[in-house]
Amino acid sequence: MRGRLFVLLAGFVIAVAMGTGFLLWQTQTTKNQVRFGAFISHMADATNDVIHNALRLEQAELLASGDAAETEASHNELEMALTRLNAAYQALEFAISGEVTTLESQRLTNLQGGLESDAPVPQAMPVATDITGHAVPASVRRIWLGQNEEAALRTQIRDIISLANRLEVFTDYDNATARRVFKQLQTLANTQVRPELKRISDLLNAGMIESHGTLQWGLFGVAVAMVTASLILALRIFEPMIRRISKAHQDLHSANISLAAEKIKAQSADRTKSEFLANMSHEIRTPMNGVMGMAELLARTNLDQRQAMFVDVIVKSGTALLTIINDILDFSKIDAGQLKLDEAPFRLGEAIEDVAALVSSRVAEKDLELIVRVDPELPASFIGDVGRFRQIATNLVGNAVKFTERGHVLIDVSGKSDGETTQVTVRVEDTGIGIPQEKLNVVFDKFAQVDSSSTRRHEGTGLGLAIAVKLAELMGGSIEATSEVGKGSTFTFTVPFAVDTANAVQATAPVDVSGARVFVIDDNPINREILLEQLNSWGFECAAAESGAVGLAFLQRSAQLDARVDCVILDYQMPEMNGADVARKIKADPALTGIPLVLLTSVDQTDTARLMSECGIAAHLNKPTRASMLLETLVSVMQVSRALPARDNAETPNQAKPIQIHASTPWSGVSLDRAASTGHSMFW
Repeated sequence: MRGRLFVLLAGFVIAVAMGTGFLLWQTQTTKNQVRFGAFISHMADATNDVIHNALRLEQAELLASGDAAETEASHNELEMALTRLNAAYQALEFAISGEVTTLESQRLTNLQGGLESDAPVPQAMPVATDITGHAVPASVRRIWLGQNEEAALRTQIRDIISLANRLEVFTDYDNATARRVFKQLQTLANTQVRPELKRISDLLNAGMIESHGTLQWGLFGVAVAMVTASLILALRIFEPMIRRISKAHQDLHSANISLAAEKIKAQSADRTKSEFLANMSHEIRTPMNGVMGMAELLARTNLDQRQAMFVDVIVKSGTALLTIINDILDFSKIDAGQLKLDEAPFRLGEAIEDVAALVSSRVAEKDLELIVRVDPELPASFIGDVGRFRQIATNLVGNAVKFTERGHVLIDVSGKSDGETTQVTVRVEDTGIGIPQEKLNVVFDKFAQVDSSSTRRHEGTGLGLAIAVKLAELMGGSIEATSEVGKGSTFTFTVPFAVDTANAVQATAPVDVSGARVFVIDDNPINREILLEQLNSWGFECAAAESGAVGLAFLQRSAQLDARVDCVILDYQMPEMNGADVARKIKADPALTGIPLVLLTSVDQTDTARLMSECGIAAHLNKPTRASMLLETLVSVMQVSRALPARDNAETPNQAKPIQIHASTPWSGVSLDRAASTGHSMFW
């Protein structure tokens, strides 16, 4: 295709060039004929002037006979006419025969005219030199040289010049010789020179007319050739191009249809993926409840040292497995765009203290110094997703403790206020092994690890920092890192938070909730057994139901008997009626609406805040979670409920700020003293 295109383009260019050359040649031929026509007219005028002035000279001599002034004037005009005719003769001779022949002819003419051979050649008139360097038309050449047995015009012109020059030698123009010269000059001009000059002029005019017609046809031919070539080019180039464009348009339309179908399939696959992740979250965390809950109950029995070590290994392995599960689920939700932030008031200092408390045991094991500094100039309370904030800080602080063998880990919290918004900056500095500069740019990539060899000392999935970056960006912030091998690393993340001008929820005066009645609704018998065991150990009166319908009947009967339940623990994932449905029915019953609800779920909800608001849930916990967290959550919601006047109990769920706990950040924002006093630090 490309070769044919080049051939067509080359042919088009050649056709245009040939047509243009032909037109230029015809134009030049026409101009040349016009030029020589003007020149022949000039020569004819010069010949007529010579004959006319010769006759005037003859008449002047015959009539005036002695008037020297008039004779002298006639001689001068004759000489000027001879000069013009001689110049025209020389120019035409030069154009036909060449410079040497012309000069030689001029020298012979001068000799015939009685001039010396070294005499200067008279300068040609301007019109006589117009033909210099131009090709002589064939008709002019033929008549001038006398071809085809015709008399040569050059000889006749030369004879006229010779006869006119002979008149100069006569002093008496009345004698027979002078009169014969006059007669020969007149006869030669009238019978030979003038007819030949006229014939040349007619031939040149006919040639001009013919050239003009040829030029017209040439223009028409060139135009036809260009139009034909353009049509051929259009057929060979533009028509296939239009076909290809049309085909490309059809392909694009088909591709758009395919993309729309693929988009629908991708959205369906994404929904399927989200549902799969939710189901997997439930299916994975539900067995973990049994494993870690039973491990906790086993740890509370009489065990020897070897058995206690086994239980400790089970708990630590379960904790590591739970961390990996949470990382994978969080990353999958972030990658699918399913993660949403739960905005709520929180106290910055308490959130940082929770992070420090979470890693304190590992810090103590390594004999490190954990330093926490919170800028006292910062506002005490902000509005944001405290769970995700703690998750970022926990990942960074956990990495700092993991890769530090001696020295300290510093958590420095500062910020810069801008009206109602504060840019909170958390800097985590350690004195650990450090990160090489060539690895520093990839530590935030997913599945990236500084040491990825099979002999690496530190475990991990490589998702922690990637999740932290995604969460920081989702919150409108950023993370950066600096490090020096052998001296430590510094990770800094900055996120914007709105200042809570109302200082969030005011602290509630402690209320004794010992002996409170707590009711459990969970379809899993193992979960019910673990929960009842824990509630009994904490001194609560407790009962359990295996479904939402049975639980509602129990609550309604207890209200009729005036044995009011102080708190209900709801499992979210239940058949026939899930936890949200049960919560709505409880809040719709005037006799039950004042009971605080704690929702336990092993399914990650993307709209937790809306669900809690609509269902009137006081607190939300992801399973598995710490027993201490469950205890403090129950105490907190029941203290808030009992502190309110009895007539306002119906409004408690809407007035109290719900407590939201994420599985990846298993420390709540309440005090941990009482949980520690019970001795239950296991997961259930």
